[in-house]
Amino acid sequence: MLYRIVGKEGPRIVIQFMKKNVELTFRTYREAEDYLEKIRKEKVIPGKYKLEIVA
Repeated sequence: MLYRIVGKEGPRIVIQFMKKNVELTFRTYREAEDYLEKIRKEKVIPGKYKLEIVA
């Protein structure tokens, strides 16, 4: 199963993480968690977005 990280603001706005026009996916939940933590530490995405890991 592959995991990805999305950011949500309300019911209509969803952001996806891409690299070279390909969505970032992770083979394990732990890999996704590590990347999510990195994003939060670096404050890449404004705090108004709820970031979550989805399968």
